[in-house]
Amino acid sequence: MNQKSNHKVWLVFARLLGMETKQERHQLDEIVVPDSKEKLLLDEMSSGEDYLRRRQMIEDIDVDRELERVMRPRRRRLPVLLGRVAAVLLPLLLGGTAIYVMYSKNNASLKNVISLHDVEPGTLEAVLVTSDGTLRELQTAGNHINEKDGSKIMVDSARLNYQDNRPESVRELIYNKLLVGRGHEYMLILNDGTRVWMNARSRLVYPVAFGDTREVELEGEAYFEVTRDENRPFIVHAGQVAVKVLGTEFNVNTCRKQKVQTVLVKGSVQVENGGKREVVLRPGELAETVGTQIRVTQVNVRKYTAWREGVFYFEEADLEEIMTELADWYCVQAVFTDQTVRTRKFSGVLERSETIENVLKKIERTTSVHFTIQQGIIQVK
Repeated sequence: MNQKSNHKVWLVFARLLGMETKQERHQLDEIVVPDSKEKLLLDEMSSGEDYLRRRQMIEDIDVDRELERVMRPRRRRLPVLLGRVAAVLLPLLLGGTAIYVMYSKNNASLKNVISLHDVEPGTLEAVLVTSDGTLRELQTAGNHINEKDGSKIMVDSARLNYQDNRPESVRELIYNKLLVGRGHEYMLILNDGTRVWMNARSRLVYPVAFGDTREVELEGEAYFEVTRDENRPFIVHAGQVAVKVLGTEFNVNTCRKQKVQTVLVKGSVQVENGGKREVVLRPGELAETVGTQIRVTQVNVRKYTAWREGVFYFEEADLEEIMTELADWYCVQAVFTDQTVRTRKFSGVLERSETIENVLKKIERTTSVHFTIQQGIIQVK
């Protein structure tokens, strides 16, 4: 593949990552056929909430340095080089519809570059950002990753393990970031033995090894099984909300509109809202934090934690809420052609391992709603 083809590939990546210059935008617009499905897909993936999440993710990563790292030495064979460049950039696209960059000896046009992923259920995949900003796709990271403080992070197909792995002589706190995109979930064991299950569209920032305190930062949804330590409370920061525990099990979700939801399964937790108010939860209680207010109610815990068991649990849920959850897991987009059905209710337990076609058929059987799927877009009517 020649230099011209290589440049076309970069134009696609730059568009989806929000890194393109005005000149590059003009060049790509000249290549893509107007009103084609490729053009529609590019437009969809380079706007909206997922695009903004990718941009925010890039702010924490030195992409130029990563590209320079994978492109050495210069004599590397081009197909291998492009594969490594893709390995750096593709994790940043986890928040949008999956794409595949395909190459051919005949220098195929961009019309053949982009294809949609089949609408299959999510998988156990994630991207780790180490303390020096390096991105590691965990499906291809091998059985361990070495950190700069001497820690050895154990990796397998389903989880990361940091437990008791740092040399005693090292005292500096260094941080890792785990990114779980749409259509994926992942589990990790922190240095103190605390287990964390992360749902789709989630990010966790945490020390490779804890010091005098145990604090992590969450965006998205995660289930925590905290190892008890009377001297070091475990604190989850979720925006302005802080969830403080000694040892317990609970679920935190920041994905709901302008809300942070904390559901307690075992033990007790203290939920604080920017120092303005705090409440102590008992098992079976939900704390919903909106602005400066914290509202506590008794709930069916399984409704909020069933995702960890591999199921969707809907209890008189609005169809709009249901479609948002399905879209995150199956990497699709839902479009309501009939706005009146957004508030239709549905109750049921559905397997997350099923294809979305089967899930939608089961919803259709008990509601007056109908779905059609075409190229990753679900029309609801």
